[in-house]
Amino acid sequence: MIPAKKVYLDPIETNHRLADLGLTEPMLTESVDRGLAAWASCTANHPPQFAGISMWAEATCRVRELLIPEGWNRLNECNLPLTVNAAGTIAISVSSGDEFTGDATNEPCTKSSKGPRTRIAVADNEAQYKLFPDMALTPEDLKNLGARETWILLFHRNYENHEVRCELSRPINISAEGKVDGWAERIILKSRPFGGDRLEIHNAEPPQTPDIKVNISRRA
Repeated sequence: MIPAKKVYLDPIETNHRLADLGLTEPMLTESVDRGLAAWASCTANHPPQFAGISMWAEATCRVRELLIPEGWNRLNECNLPLTVNAAGTIAISVSSGDEFTGDATNEPCTKSSKGPRTRIAVADNEAQYKLFPDMALTPEDLKNLGARETWILLFHRNYENHEVRCELSRPINISAEGKVDGWAERIILKSRPFGGDRLEIHNAEPPQTPDIKVNISRRA
């Protein structure tokens, strides 16, 4: 696991770096909120994995809803859903992370292993990082280089504190198990509170209706 070169925690630094990327914190936290609402609406009657998938999908959807009017575009590369700025220099994907997500004192990793397209994106990030290890590149810098950075909007549900921790971070390493675990930059976002477990259905069985007997006679 590679320690992040730069962790943005101070609100002024955080907002400044997000502005460099053409983003604001509310754009990202609102997307996490949409995902959280989707997760909370699931019940024990849903398939076990659906709540997590639903949170990821709705957060991705909201990122696109907020950024496309700002000139960004949808891009699905080999089943990796990205949201890409107009210049094609900044791409955002969404992923669940481990318990260190949003924790500036520890290094997070993605909760699950990633596919080949994510591996390629991380390798491209790593190559740029090796060329410019001390620079936080702007979209204009990347345009001049003919390059693209992929960032991950990472979220984790912390049940102990009833909050979702999140960050926007630039990955540069993937472990042997396929989890993203190295970061050039981490922008720590405000945590999002939630109230306990998902919704439960108390009357899971449909109500019983009375038997109705209908007399049918042949018309004359």
